[in-house]
Amino acid sequence: MKFRALCTLLACGVGSLVAAEPPAEKAEPVAKKGFGLPERKGMDAHHLELLKVGWYYNWGESTKLTTHAQFVPMVYSGRRDAPKSKEKFLLGFNEPDHPKQADMTPADALDKWPALVAKSQTLVAPALAGNLLKSEWMAAFLKPDPKVDALAVHWYKGADSARFIKDLEEIHAHFKKPLWVTEFAPQTAADSAENPTKFTQAKVNAFIEETTAFMEKTPWVQRYAWHHSGVGTSALFTKTGELTDTGKAYAAVKK
Repeated sequence: MKFRALCTLLACGVGSLVAAEPPAEKAEPVAKKGFGLPERKGMDAHHLELLKVGWYYNWGESTKLTTHAQFVPMVYSGRRDAPKSKEKFLLGFNEPDHPKQADMTPADALDKWPALVAKSQTLVAPALAGNLLKSEWMAAFLKPDPKVDALAVHWYKGADSARFIKDLEEIHAHFKKPLWVTEFAPQTAADSAENPTKFTQAKVNAFIEETTAFMEKTPWVQRYAWHHSGVGTSALFTKTGELTDTGKAYAAVKK
């Protein structure tokens, strides 16, 4: 009787331990804050660590880096192939409406689009250089209703956070799609080269603080990535690889 009672007690103990085992932990969501990393120009995982970003892209389908940040591939143009394996996220063509970027007609893009659909779970529409709301290119691309899970936005209209927020709200209201702001800064690289101090550091810091606060609290803004201009107050890094004051402000952004 004593042996039987002891076995019962042990069995109950084991059962209690098994029942009390906690469920497997879910993966931590990737931070919205990211970076368009010029990997081919020598930037690497160290730059991502300095910026404290959760994800990055490099305008290509693959990366050579080992980093905690999530890599999101892009099919830059119709001359590039879709990834070989199916990706959780995939960025569509880069500025197909610009002759010096992907340079594709809507028909060209639609012809290549099924290959991207087949290799992605979440597919982000081509990122335009022009105004999405006024774009004939995007209207023609979306007319046959291709699979598009989110829209990419490029924004370079000064250090005006109110205008930035208004533009995103209007784009979302019109297209009713989540947004990935894959390039944003007060100035493009070309504009920064011509007038690197057009916007004061104080204005740029305020712009970063206000725009990222809006994007972090807005569910339909899924990801964002500052665009490093190379020089001026839109640049994140010095020529020797240290954070600029702008870079420090962007690194300080927390989810």
